[in-house]
Amino acid sequence: MRATTSIRTRLLASLLAVAVISAAGLSLYFLDELESYGLRKLEERLGSEARLLAAVVSPQDLSHPDALDEALQSVRLPGVSWVGVLDERGVVVADSAKKGVGADYGERPEVRQALVGSYGAHTRATGSGKLGLYVAYPIYDGTRVVGAAYSSAETFSIVTLLHAYRVRLAIVVLLFVAATFVLAELLARWLSSPLQALGSTAEQFAAGDHAVRVKPAGSRETRALGEAFNTMAEEVVRMVTELREEERRKSRFVSDVSHELRTPLTAIRGTAETLLDGDVEPEDADRFLATIVRESERLARLADDLLTLQRIEGATGELPLRQVDLRQVAERAVSALEPLIEQREVRVEVLGEAPTVLGDADRLQQVVANLVDNGSRMMAGAGTITIELGTAKDGRAMLSVLDEGPGIPEAAEAHLFDRFYRAQASRDRSTGGAGLGLAIVKAIVTAHAGEIEVANRPGGGTRFTFKLPAMRSLG
Repeated sequence: MRATTSIRTRLLASLLAVAVISAAGLSLYFLDELESYGLRKLEERLGSEARLLAAVVSPQDLSHPDALDEALQSVRLPGVSWVGVLDERGVVVADSAKKGVGADYGERPEVRQALVGSYGAHTRATGSGKLGLYVAYPIYDGTRVVGAAYSSAETFSIVTLLHAYRVRLAIVVLLFVAATFVLAELLARWLSSPLQALGSTAEQFAAGDHAVRVKPAGSRETRALGEAFNTMAEEVVRMVTELREEERRKSRFVSDVSHELRTPLTAIRGTAETLLDGDVEPEDADRFLATIVRESERLARLADDLLTLQRIEGATGELPLRQVDLRQVAERAVSALEPLIEQREVRVEVLGEAPTVLGDADRLQQVVANLVDNGSRMMAGAGTITIELGTAKDGRAMLSVLDEGPGIPEAAEAHLFDRFYRAQASRDRSTGGAGLGLAIVKAIVTAHAGEIEVANRPGGGTRFTFKLPAMRSLG
C-alpha cells in the first residue's frame, strides 16, 4: 500500500526546502558579489601602485638597485601588497620585500601582457589556499618596453572563508534551519488548518451527519472550496430528502394500490363463490353478476388511470405540442360530460377567453373533464359549475373551475393532488373513484410547464385554477 502524507507535512517540507535553497542561493550569490567587489577594489589599488611605479622608474634606474629601492619606497601604499620591478625578460631586479630579486616571472600571463605593452592582471590560488591578485604595467624607454612594474597581494576566497569559519557557519546554518522550521511549521498549520477542518467535516458528513457544515476560512481558494462543499452538502441533503420522499411515496403507492385492488377483488371473489355454491335466487344472481361487472369496471378504470399516469410521468409521456385554444378545450370537455352532468342535475357554463397555449389538446381536455366531474360529484344537488378563462397577472393563460360544493377541509388541501387521496373517502369509493383523478390533473399540467392550485370560495364551494405559458403573439 502506498504511503500517504498529510498536506501539512507536504507544506512544511516544501516551505522548508524553499527557504533553505533560497537562503543558500542568496548567500552564495552575495558572497560571490562581495568577493568580486573586493577583488575589483584590490585590483584598482594594485593597478595604481604599478602605474605609479612605472611612471617614476626611468630606464636608467633598471641597472641601479639603489635608485629602484627609493622608487619602490616612494610608490608603495600602506598595506600588505608586494611591489617589484622586472627587466625586459621578466626577471625581478628589485622588490619591496628584498626577497624576490632574481626570480623569473616571464611566464606569468600578466607579465607577458605587460612586456608586450599591455596592462596585465591575473587572479590565481596560492599555496596557502588564498587568492593572489597580480598586476603588471609596462615600463617604456620611449616607445620600447624595457621592463615592467609589478604589484601583488593575497586575499581570502569564499572557499577559504567557509573553511576557516566552518564551525561557526555550521552553527549559523543549524540556527537558520531551526528558525525556518518553526516559521514553516506555523505557516503550514495556518495554511492547512482550513483543509484539515474541511476533511474532518467531510468525514462526518460521509458518516451520516448531514447537518454538519464547513465554516469557510483561510485563503480565497480554501474559502471557495468550503463554500463549494457547503453547496454540495445542501444539494446532497436535498437529493437524499427527495429520494427518501420518493421511496416513501412508492411504498405508500404500492400500499394504496394493494388496498384499492383488494376491495373489488374481494367483492368479485365473494360474489363468484356465492354463485358457484348454487341455490341462489334469480334476482340475487343478477345482483351478484351486476356486482362482478361493476367491480370489474372499477378495476379497469384503476388500471387505465395508472397507465395514464405512467404515460404522462414516464419515458413515454412526451406530449405532442400544438397550438391549443383553451375555450374550445373546455367546451369539448363539457360536451363529452353532458349526459353525466345532466344526470346529476348540474349546469356548466364557460366564460371568457384565454391566450393560446402550446400543448396536447386531448390531455388538457382530460384536465378540464376531471375537474368538472370532480366538482359535480362533490355537489349534493343541483347547482352550477363555472369555467372561467382569462390571463393571469404574469401573462400566462389561466383556466378556473368553480363549483358550489361543500369546499375542501383545510387539512386536505396539501394532499389533494396525491395519488389515492380522498378528502371524503367513503363517498368517493361508493361512486367508484380511486383517488387518481386529481393526481392525473396535476401530472398533465406539470407536463405542460404549468401549475395548478386549489382554494375554497368565500361563499362556499371550491376553485381549481391552472396556469399555462401563453404563446407570444407574432403580430
